[in-house]
Amino acid sequence: MRLAALLLFLVSALAGAPQARAVQASVEAEVPPSTWKSIRLRGLPKNGSLAVRVQSTGPINVVLLHETELARFPKPVRPAFAAALERRLSFKVTLPLAGTYYIVLDNRKGEQTRTVKILFEALRPRAPKAPAKPNSGQKLEAI
Repeated sequence: MRLAALLLFLVSALAGAPQARAVQASVEAEVPPSTWKSIRLRGLPKNGSLAVRVQSTGPINVVLLHETELARFPKPVRPAFAAALERRLSFKVTLPLAGTYYIVLDNRKGEQTRTVKILFEALRPRAPKAPAKPNSGQKLEAI
């Protein structure tokens, strides 16, 4: 069952505002037994990073998927990150593709509703350093 769309935050501010290096947000969700919910993270940049801290009232699976992979869930997918947690979990990933990502909170095997709190921090990729320019006033000679 797909209970998608807690629209969490638009990270497009990262792309639009050069002074904005990071965007933080938090969300709390109830995930009933035998179901899963997804949290949409829009506008994430390629090679940016996403740090996530998850706290749950009990065991639950956490999966980070790019939008192209969500259509295949819960069948085999290629997640950017996946883990089972008992109470707490922290992870940080570098995003291989730009676009929309989903944090899936999977309680399909659970027998109790789980309250899950998530804190996100999205970081824009660092600008590549320009190659050093040779000093035009100096000559290099082979010895």
